[in-house]
Amino acid sequence: MQAELQTALFQAFDTLNLQRVKTFSVPPVTLCGLGALGACGQEAQARGVSHLFVMVDSFLHQAGMTAPLARSLAMKGVAMTVWPCPPGEPCITDVCAAVAQLREAACDGVVAFGGGSVLDAAKAVALLVTNPDQTLSVMTERSTLRPRLPLIAVPTTAGTGSETTNVTVIIDAVSGRKQVLAHASLMPDVAILDAAVTEGVPPNVTAMTGIDALTHAIEAYSALNATPFTDSLAIGAIAMIGKSLPKAVGYGHDLAARENMLLASCMAGMAFPAPVWGCVMRWRTSQGRRCIFRTARPTPCCCQRSWALTGWYAASASVKSVGR
Repeated sequence: MQAELQTALFQAFDTLNLQRVKTFSVPPVTLCGLGALGACGQEAQARGVSHLFVMVDSFLHQAGMTAPLARSLAMKGVAMTVWPCPPGEPCITDVCAAVAQLREAACDGVVAFGGGSVLDAAKAVALLVTNPDQTLSVMTERSTLRPRLPLIAVPTTAGTGSETTNVTVIIDAVSGRKQVLAHASLMPDVAILDAAVTEGVPPNVTAMTGIDALTHAIEAYSALNATPFTDSLAIGAIAMIGKSLPKAVGYGHDLAARENMLLASCMAGMAFPAPVWGCVMRWRTSQGRRCIFRTARPTPCCCQRSWALTGWYAASASVKSVGR
């Protein structure tokens, strides 16, 4: 009896200790630099992909921005089927339509080429196509799922950092609510950061997405369960955004500033998942369930109200260093 009680106590302590364990993960491969998009074909070939399903922002597709991607794939003999994503945040109806088209085209890999909405949609598609018996509404981070298709993420805005996270946000077409899924399988295999694809982003979008990245970094740095890994990434991202965002907004052809913003967004995304969502992101998502708007637009408003309500600005001495 005493031995059984001792075992039960140890198991209880082990369970409590596991709840304190902090996870830090990043994409297996991250490529950065002007012309990095040209490596897409090589990365696809290395993963045994012969036919890529390219999910791209419809505006970027019409503007011919996928031409370098097509050349890269052609050089390695990788076929491609293009799926122009509708504007706005991804809807489950659009995701299901993309899954059906991917199956019809017999693609064996996915490329996400666009902003955070396109990347989120591509994550869901790559996962759902190999798990036809599952739905996003019933999946959890502990769900046992079949391996998704190989996934390459090419962000064209510096904001959400979705290319480095294991999270996707999809709108339920019936209820209009946002479904947030976090799962290890949602982490892309490759993140390609090429500033050339962000050069044409308008100043207002550059500003909004840049503030989104800054919010991610600040929340990651101020999280109660942040780690030295996430702290270094978050504070580095904050510093880079402070120096580069004004330049990227004021002079969009400054590719050095554009590249720094992509790096900062990526770093903030890497720092963000481990500490878990903070007050700003939770509130923004809850408001998004009632109002459908671009992700970055409400972020500054949510920052001001959330930090005022929580007394964030006086939470700890370490947080004060953010403004230095």
